[in-house]
Amino acid sequence: MLRQPKFSVIFVSAYLLLYAVFLTGGNDQLTQIASYQLLFSPLLLVWMIFTVIRYGKYSGRELKEGEEYGYND
Repeated sequence: MLRQPKFSVIFVSAYLLLYAVFLTGGNDQLTQIASYQLLFSPLLLVWMIFTVIRYGKYSGRELKEGEEYGYND
């Protein structure tokens, strides 16, 4: 489960959304929790990026010999 890119993206997105909600909550206790969340967010982002790069699957077409990357219009 920790090696699935979809899970890591959903988990980190929900974590950061919860951080934003706590930060704007107006309550001192929620702001304190948000400050602790801010400490762990870089670690979670690095984990998510590593998981997507390492275990993610590319579903687009492969480039042909001599072809450069471009947009698929």
